[in-house]
Amino acid sequence: MKREIPFQDGKVVFFKEIDFWNSLIEKCGDQTKIIYIATYNFNFKKYDQSFYKKLTELANKGIEISLLYSKTTFGGEDHLEFEDIFENFVLCAQLKTNHSKIFICDDFAYIGSANFSFGSDNNYECGVIFENKEIVLEILKFYRVELLAKSEFINVPLTFDPFSLLPLVLDISKELTQVSNKKELYEDRTRELIPELRYLDEVKNHLLKVGWPLTIEFDWWELYGKLYENKPVDDYEFNIFKSYLNELSSYLINVINIIDEHYKATGKLEFLRKNKVIKVRDE
Repeated sequence: MKREIPFQDGKVVFFKEIDFWNSLIEKCGDQTKIIYIATYNFNFKKYDQSFYKKLTELANKGIEISLLYSKTTFGGEDHLEFEDIFENFVLCAQLKTNHSKIFICDDFAYIGSANFSFGSDNNYECGVIFENKEIVLEILKFYRVELLAKSEFINVPLTFDPFSLLPLVLDISKELTQVSNKKELYEDRTRELIPELRYLDEVKNHLLKVGWPLTIEFDWWELYGKLYENKPVDDYEFNIFKSYLNELSSYLINVINIIDEHYKATGKLEFLRKNKVIKVRDE
């Protein structure tokens, strides 16, 4: 799938790989809450001197960090396992078909040519840094929906919370409720949003475990297929879709509020462990 994002407020950067990743981490502000990385190749070389160690230190302080890769290689004696390096603080995922190179934090996003590796320290690379909030959000959605959702989780941290996907789905459903007629269904933005409802599939089983099963159903994939092939959608199907979105939005608002209350009362980690949403490695 190709997603086009308008080029605006972007800064083109040219660099040698050896110093660039540390500079991206340093660019993250004091209030940073997330750092997401996608790359083709992770190359572990002299780990104690690398930016990977800095990432673990940041994750240990509570920053949500995800590392997504296609393959790994090793340099020297650093034959390290992900779970040994990142312990339970960093979500590591493998998507063998990924070739994108992305770095995302709260305030900016980088997309470019360089892998997050040390096998090509002196290669000349280039990329674009975006600071426009809307563009950063679009890149983040692509990372979560197109990359992370299709990946195999290699190392799941204690703090990984599948319910954190619910606000994203709520935003998607609210935006789709603004579609007022069948003609708008065929607009590019709408056709991009509908497949993102599949994020619900990642959370359904967890919602069942905690006693708030998702019973609202709609075959959005069939609808998307018609839109993709420019086939007509009848009034009945359109109205059913609109009704589904309204019910889904109300459900998500209620569930998000309930989960937040439980987090405040018992703590996020304890609630997720108690309901077997997450499992600690040594349990």
